[in-house]
Amino acid sequence: MLSTLKLAWQHLGQRVPRQHLAAAGHFSTLPAVTFKEVKFVKEDVEKVMMELPDYNYYEMKEPVPNPYQGSTLDRSVLLDPPAPRLVAPKLEFSKLENGMKIASIDKQGLTARLGLYVHGGSRFENSGNFGVSHMVSLMGWHSTAHLSYLRTVKTLEQLGAHQRTSCKAGREELAYQVEVQREFLPLVVPLMVGNVLFPRLLPWEVKAEHNKVQEAREALQGAPDDMVSEMLHKAAYCNNTLGLSPLASERSLPYFTPETIRSYMLDHYAPERMVLVGVNVAHAELAKWAMRSFADYNAIPLKKRDEPKAAYTGGDLRLEGSSPYCHLALGFESVPFSSTETAAAALLQTILGGGSAMYGGIGSGLTSRLSTQVVKQHAAVESCAAFNTSYSDSGLFGVYGVCQPDKAGDMAKAVAKTMASLSTVSKDELAKAKAMLKGKLFRQAEDDSELMQDIGQQLLLTGKYGSPADFGKLVDAVSEADVTALAKNILSTKLSIAAYGDTHAVPHYTAMEQAFKA
Repeated sequence: MLSTLKLAWQHLGQRVPRQHLAAAGHFSTLPAVTFKEVKFVKEDVEKVMMELPDYNYYEMKEPVPNPYQGSTLDRSVLLDPPAPRLVAPKLEFSKLENGMKIASIDKQGLTARLGLYVHGGSRFENSGNFGVSHMVSLMGWHSTAHLSYLRTVKTLEQLGAHQRTSCKAGREELAYQVEVQREFLPLVVPLMVGNVLFPRLLPWEVKAEHNKVQEAREALQGAPDDMVSEMLHKAAYCNNTLGLSPLASERSLPYFTPETIRSYMLDHYAPERMVLVGVNVAHAELAKWAMRSFADYNAIPLKKRDEPKAAYTGGDLRLEGSSPYCHLALGFESVPFSSTETAAAALLQTILGGGSAMYGGIGSGLTSRLSTQVVKQHAAVESCAAFNTSYSDSGLFGVYGVCQPDKAGDMAKAVAKTMASLSTVSKDELAKAKAMLKGKLFRQAEDDSELMQDIGQQLLLTGKYGSPADFGKLVDAVSEADVTALAKNILSTKLSIAAYGDTHAVPHYTAMEQAFKA
């Protein structure tokens, strides 16, 4: 099941930020995952090297004419085409001796996706290292004890993966990801593990990344949707855990040093806090090469760390920006994805839905409450959509809208009225929402990237995994009373407001509080 299903509303230039749909359900009802133990084995290096695929680092190919030009799809270009091997995809799990979890599913695709997830992120930062998780991500895929930065980049280029390799820091995890042809798995797994096991963190390489901090900040200010999401978290969790930005600031640069990064990795990069996930890979191969990558090295020992619970505060944060529109988010505290009410929260989001003044195609939520009661009723509203972002111990539920700045007050009051109407939900409306939600879940499961991220985050934060079918059963069990009761509980929490762009007409915080109580 997709605990991090991202529902992006594409609206001809107006993009609602990526939303996380907590669909993990109640994890205590899921069966425990059985991990096959993988023992460390000392192997003959020469024999191991014989298993590597053919690969020439220094190969320089001259352009040649395409021998298959003019070939049509009804003619095979293979002399001996292999017979198809039709095997139903099966999710498999293993665990190395050092505690690192491994999961994979083979859908027989030609392109393998690999993700290494570390349970870290900005919520584990403190006043002495704010922004360090962003610094760690910037140093991903750099020099390791085995390969220089140049050699790493050239290797990825030769494998055709240099444009599909990333390291991203979030609030609860850091993710190293790569997409490569499946036969090159034995080459990229050791390369990926090297980034978390023995990065060199050379001073000149660290200093060279300083400029990217400012670039990331400028990119954020140029993306109003992402900026509002960042501001909403900061207002909702003021000065704690989930309110800490995963982006470093200019104030972080003085301690953007190899020592700060190394200290953070020593505190959080133990194998017990890691999950390696593969899609379109053979599980035995993935587990074998993961074992080989760790076998001859001492991993970072597991340390006890402070894990403060997220404290939802609510609040109001507004910032004038370059956008000619008013970007406004109204949010409340929602449930964590391990809650029994997660399915009900997902259904509330589906009932609210969203819409755009410019786009009305299939799947755009034309019959949802926000579309019919806000977008269609107010010509100044450009787009509007509900979001439900869930984390391990808290969540955010609300509505994000974009409108003409002079009409921000009208949109805010209309959104408040629509959200307050969630106290009543009809049987037919709930049945339609269930069908829509399950359809989105199953369609999203076909996306290899989303599937990989979902498996990784569920195993990382809970040690369990629930499939879309598991969540579908939880959705079917939700009643009208369940969703209306949860709506009342959510709306009873303190309001969080984030506004960006031209915010002169956004109502005062107390006025918005009264609008939800009216």
